[in-house]
Parts: sequence; structure tokens; C-alpha cells
Amino acid sequence: MLVATDVSAENPMAAARSRRSSPRTGPRPGYRALPAAVLYLRVDFGEHGVLGPGKTRLMELIAETGSISAAGRAMGMSYRRAWLLVDSLNLAFGEPLVAKQTGGSGGGGAALTKLGRDVVQRYRRIERRAASAGREDLAALTAALAAEKMQTPGRDE
Repeated sequence: MLVATDVSAENPMAAARSRRSSPRTGPRPGYRALPAAVLYLRVDFGEHGVLGPGKTRLMELIAETGSISAAGRAMGMSYRRAWLLVDSLNLAFGEPLVAKQTGGSGGGGAALTKLGRDVVQRYRRIERRAASAGREDLAALTAALAAEKMQTPGRDE
């Protein structure tokens, strides 16, 4: 038996991904489907840069795969882009978040440091708390969206 779970309660980013990737049953003909309001969290450190869902997910994938290259591929980005994001994270904090191992018989790899794991956990905790605190307001904003009729070019109604 399959049980549906509300991923938005635990992880708003997962909810957004699942809405984007799920098959569309589509709105009624002539009407747009109303999107649900989704909260995206970004922590701005001023001159030290920002931490948001993308960099956090990249670190999670590095922890899972043991590779900057594989993590970048999983997110649809080049190794260079992934490496530049990791480098910006490592430079922003007092110590590295991602430790890189150079090649050898195993070909090298990467792993999150203790601080890197802590940063990911703290970011996800802040994200969950913000989503929980704003759930009622997000629902109200979604409910207030206009169900506007689409204009079909070349048709008079």
C-alpha cells in the first residue's frame, strides 16, 4: 500500500521539485493552474557570499557521492561550475566545508568536513522552521491568487 506524504511540511524545496517534475493533469480548458506559494530561503553573509538551496543541495550530493564532479552532474552543471561553488563556500567560512582529496589509485574525491555537515544541518533546520512558521500565511497567499482566464490569441469570446 502506498501512502502519500506531504513533503512540503518537511522540505519545501523537495515539494517544489516534486511539483515541477510530476505529470500534469492540467487545469480546466481555458484556465491556468494556480501555483502553490513556495518559500525559498537564502542566507546572505554580505561580502562572504550567500548560502541557499542550490549550494546546500550540492554539499548534500557531495556527501552522498564522494565527488564534486558527480554532484555537479546530478544537478546538471559542469565540474567547473560545481568546483567554483565549492571554492566560494570554502573561502566564505573560517575553515573548509568540503575537503578535496587528490587523485591516486582511487582517483581522488571529496567529502564534507565536520563544519560542512554542520552548515548543511543548520541550513535545513532553518528552512524547516521557516516553512513551518509561514505555512498558514503561504496557504493564505496561495488562496488569494487570482484564477484568471487565459486569453487565446485570435479567438473572440
